[in-house]
Amino acid sequence: MMALLGSLIALGAALVFAALAVATLWGGWQAVRRELVRGFVSANPSTVERLWSLFLTVVPLLGAVLLGLLAAWRIFQVALGLG
Repeated sequence: MMALLGSLIALGAALVFAALAVATLWGGWQAVRRELVRGFVSANPSTVERLWSLFLTVVPLLGAVLLGLLAAWRIFQVALGLG
């Protein structure tokens, strides 16, 4: 009984981690599209500055998303007794 309850809680945690990863990706995309690109228009930075800004925004964002998805996957495996 306790193992079943623990598995259900772990599955719920995996779903939450996956949802947070998707929300992070969506929020990051919105920030890049609405804030960063608008800043490029108003400030008119050089091409190198634009690429550097995009790189320093997108890489940590993707890192956070991938870590969230990895955590969700590992918790899911543990909940099913696979890992």
